[in-house]
Amino acid sequence: MNNKNKTKNKIKSANKPKKNKAGVLTLGNINPDRSRILMLIVSIIFLTTTMTMTQAIEKNIEKNIQQPVKVKTATPLDLEIKQMVAGYPIEKMVPYILQQDPKTAAFLVAIAKKESAWGKRHPVLAGQDCYNYWGFRLKAERMGSGGHTCFDSPQQAVSVIAQRIDELVEEEKVDTPKEMVIWKCGYGCQDSIKTVAEKKWISDVDLYYSKLERYL
Repeated sequence: MNNKNKTKNKIKSANKPKKNKAGVLTLGNINPDRSRILMLIVSIIFLTTTMTMTQAIEKNIEKNIQQPVKVKTATPLDLEIKQMVAGYPIEKMVPYILQQDPKTAAFLVAIAKKESAWGKRHPVLAGQDCYNYWGFRLKAERMGSGGHTCFDSPQQAVSVIAQRIDELVEEEKVDTPKEMVIWKCGYGCQDSIKTVAEKKWISDVDLYYSKLERYL
């Protein structure tokens, strides 16, 4: 091939349009008309999907609105406790007390009556209620008057006290106020001769526990 032919081939190569190297998923290879059609299809799919999701959400909301909120039916024990402590400071703790095991709830109410007159006499910290209506003494970061444990809220108080009573009832098999006197005098005293104060404690706790026991 002579030099003239080589020169002509180079000129043709230079004038030849370069192939577009755009990716398959870009619009670089697509005719503008087809590009507009594709964008229209994508828009339709997006709008259809959005409308479907919106309708599903609206149906779910309507379904939830139509379904009534399930409310736990109050038991005879619940009603008796509510009526018994009405007007006393411990009344604000009733929702948490009623969440406990029935026997534990009965002891919570009976012991609180003896120890604090259902919250009328209670330990304080910096003038604030410690929510300790059970004479509970366990070393903690916050201690109230008389060396009593101070709780942050009524809910916390009921939770801690209920847990301790649960342990006594389930693990120690404490089943009566007479056995529960260890709450006042500690382990070992339930089998020993009772002092006048211990006998009074048993009698006073039993007075209210027995009223609730019939519903257990």
